[in-house]
Amino acid sequence: MKRLTVILALAVLLGLGAYFVSYGIAQSMFCQMPDASDSSSWLRQEFHLSDAQYAQIKKLEADYHPHCVEMCAQIKQSRLALKNLILANGTMTPEIETALQKDGAVQQEWRQDMLRHFYEISQAMPPAEGKRYLQIMEEQTLEPENMSSEMSAPH
Repeated sequence: MKRLTVILALAVLLGLGAYFVSYGIAQSMFCQMPDASDSSSWLRQEFHLSDAQYAQIKKLEADYHPHCVEMCAQIKQSRLALKNLILANGTMTPEIETALQKDGAVQQEWRQDMLRHFYEISQAMPPAEGKRYLQIMEEQTLEPENMSSEMSAPH
């Protein structure tokens, strides 16, 4: 029993040590960000933007955000409706086919809107940086399954 208590105490101490080490690392990395309250600040650093370019991109982001929130809500609603129909039926039904078509249309609209937004952002950057930005962002537009956190992140 005494041995079990020692082992448990060591496990707790190791767990606490690991927590505090990882917390310290995370804090030091977080503190290196130029502005933690600004979700687009990474663009300024990554793409070497001037103040004017950054201000233009922030305006584009702010203008796009309400539409992005609306599209995310439509996607969630479409997916939920499709999921509920699939779970409620034991076979393919006309309702499921209609829901699949609607979900596809919502996804297509979302991808087109995202791509338009990415083009607008890239055009506010120096040409070489804009091209690099598009290369990074195209994967997210062409492979939406990689955007699991995208629907909750600001744009």
